[in-house]
Amino acid sequence: MRGVITCSGVIVAIALIIMIHATITGNNIREDEVNQSLDSAMDFAFDRMGDIYADTDFTTYNEVKRQQILTDLMQEFCMVLSERVVSDGNIEVRLIASDLDKGLFQIGVTEEYDYPFGGGKGKCYYEKTYSFN
Repeated sequence: MRGVITCSGVIVAIALIIMIHATITGNNIREDEVNQSLDSAMDFAFDRMGDIYADTDFTTYNEVKRQQILTDLMQEFCMVLSERVVSDGNIEVRLIASDLDKGLFQIGVTEEYDYPFGGGKGKCYYEKTYSFN
């Protein structure tokens, strides 16, 4: 009887250790995947945004057209970003600052995602400043 109780206790302890290990490993892998995916997707989306910025229509603009240009650039950025990110998380893109004359854009991207074990939520935030010149 004593052997059965001891074996049961050891089995429960091993099961707990395996579950804890799987949770920690799964969360770390998920976080690394999101970070790598978001970083490379932002860079690729900026390159595509640069193709639009290099268009001759964007080199000559007036104050009325400025907001439309920013809207078009950010829509292209968001579209390419959503195509490139391989995560099922919710992505929020924010234009923090822009200077069309100098070609500077500061963009912040936040992604909220679920961890595979435990139902926890994670958040990843990247803020980058890009220059077209």
